[in-house]
Amino acid sequence: MPPVLVTGATGFIGREVVRRLLAAGRPVVALARRRRNRPAADRVAAAVGLGPDGRRLDVVEADLTRPGLGLEPSAWRRLRETVELVIHGAGDTSFFPEASTSFRAGHVDGPLELLHGLTTGRLRVWAQLSTAYVCGRRSGLVLEHEGDVGQAFHNAYERVKLEAETALRGAGARLGVDVRVFRPSIVVGTAPETAGGSPANLFSGFIRLVGMLAESANGAEVPLRIVAAPQAPFNIVPVDFVTAAVVALALYPDGAGRISHLVVADAPSQQATLAMITERLGVRGLSCWMCVALVSRTPRGWRPGRAHARGLSRVSGAGRPVRRRRGAAAPGPVRAPAPPPVLPCGPSAHRPGPGDTRGSPSGGLGGDRVR
Repeated sequence: MPPVLVTGATGFIGREVVRRLLAAGRPVVALARRRRNRPAADRVAAAVGLGPDGRRLDVVEADLTRPGLGLEPSAWRRLRETVELVIHGAGDTSFFPEASTSFRAGHVDGPLELLHGLTTGRLRVWAQLSTAYVCGRRSGLVLEHEGDVGQAFHNAYERVKLEAETALRGAGARLGVDVRVFRPSIVVGTAPETAGGSPANLFSGFIRLVGMLAESANGAEVPLRIVAAPQAPFNIVPVDFVTAAVVALALYPDGAGRISHLVVADAPSQQATLAMITERLGVRGLSCWMCVALVSRTPRGWRPGRAHARGLSRVSGAGRPVRRRRGAAAPGPVRAPAPPPVLPCGPSAHRPGPGDTRGSPSGGLGGDRVR
């Protein structure tokens, strides 16, 4: 049985894709990069929880941002001779990347080079993990077949994901490769037992912040208003659902050229989502409050206020620790301002509905990008 080439195997979604394929008896070749002098094989083993053996799981060290992906001719030859299916999930998930050239290379140029490089071999299917938020600032019904219709975007991540979709589908059509696109909404799940990517960081950070409030309140009411769009749908999907759908649809014989929205039907409102969170964590007094004044628009899109960024960078405790990027502030207590307190938790990307996406450029309960 030919192996499935998986990129992004050390990420939150990618590791689960690898595990699901291995459980189904499909051998996997993980394309991963070295980081901070740590070999790719070690990073994949730590993320998946299984060391590469060259048969069930093999690791090829590469970097999508480098010319030729940093692959030796022998590695290219081996991949061309064996790989028929690629599940591509790698990519920088920054909303506002500092290095735009490498950002685009990792999302567009590198994957295109990989696609072109494998078409002279056995490659037949390319499964592209995108995001439902390629709809950008659109509102109303957004169908799967609708891509670039001239929409504006909230951030560089939404824009580059659509650009990648368009470029790879175009290349696939020219080269005779079946390119399938999967667009999940906000992907959530339990914190990983292994090293690597995490579920939607902003949303997870918000839940931990509410947990800290519950602990400090000790049963007392916490009169805190959350800046949000109370009636807007809040579309989150479990990582198990996303990975099961990606693997099944990537292998599905009649799914050629298909674009699939991996979203939840009848998504609850942000107010209802907040109510579920507070009830589960045992905190009273939190409510959603619409206030667009606390959301600033910049030339690169919508961004939360400084208080929001500072607050989330300091979240800690209440269960598993929050993973912070290098240079982030050390964890410390989060103190609510004097009454009436307001915690800005947005803006988030659009919330897709069942089988479609419905745009709403409003604030939200910490909606984060997918990985």
